[in-house]
Amino acid sequence: MITWLIFIGIFFIVAIMVFGASTVLYQQVLRYQFGIHERLATLSRELDETDSASLFKEWSQSGSNSMFQGLFRGSSLPTLLNQAGIPWTVKRWWITVSVLALVSAMLGAYWDIRLGIATGLIGMMLPFVFLFAKQNARNQQLSRQLPEVFQLISRAVRSGQTVTSALQMIAEDCPSPIREEFALCYEQQELGMWRELAFRKLAERNQVMELRIFVVALLVQNRSGGDLVELLDNLSKMVTKRLRLRDRIKALTAEGRMQALVLMVLPFVALGAIVLFSPEYAETLLERPRLLVATGVSQGIGALLIRRIVHFEY
Repeated sequence: MITWLIFIGIFFIVAIMVFGASTVLYQQVLRYQFGIHERLATLSRELDETDSASLFKEWSQSGSNSMFQGLFRGSSLPTLLNQAGIPWTVKRWWITVSVLALVSAMLGAYWDIRLGIATGLIGMMLPFVFLFAKQNARNQQLSRQLPEVFQLISRAVRSGQTVTSALQMIAEDCPSPIREEFALCYEQQELGMWRELAFRKLAERNQVMELRIFVVALLVQNRSGGDLVELLDNLSKMVTKRLRLRDRIKALTAEGRMQALVLMVLPFVALGAIVLFSPEYAETLLERPRLLVATGVSQGIGALLIRRIVHFEY
């Protein structure tokens, strides 16, 4: 046991040293070079993906299932970090996850190897729980800021200004996180990107249905014409009604969500209390890891079923 802990400690120290050296190298030498190459690559992508008729079809195919499938391949992790408002690289994220998992495993292994494996898995999962919570909170904040943004664009267009000027006003006057998103869209257009492609990328960066409806409506209006002011006013009213419906749904399902939270947390709290106050009694359960695994799987299936009951699309 002591030899194993010493080996993990040495590995942990070496990993920290390598991470520190690579961080210093990146910050001092490679940061700006990579930033320039990334910006040039973004602006020089193919422009043949601007068909607004297929936007909803493509976005529906890139939902939560593909997000989870691409997460461990690294293809969707940058998108998740961007949607959560976390300015980290994929490398820094995986190093943080590895360090947390290693520290959690060492703390659990101090008492038992099997407990160390369990705490290591929990330590690896906690950053992703935090990531998805941040993403959901940021998306909700974006949704609540959209009606005011639509009204601002409508007033700007009504007064004779262009949509690009309205984007600049949003980037300067509106609060975060809507300010950063529209500021990037405005910057891309100023650097030469087509307006249609810039709006498309604005929608692709965020999993906010109201924002995607705005982009599709704007692209269709840009091609077929129409009253943009009336369109924006209708969109503002529609988004406001959707937000009210969302709040009503949350109020009606609050009891079910609280029951789900209690049912999920209670077994872990009870197990921790038993281990703390009666470790001899808990050893009978800890000596049967298969039973613990089956219990964890059952908890996960129950959580998914409860989530399907209290969460639905509208």
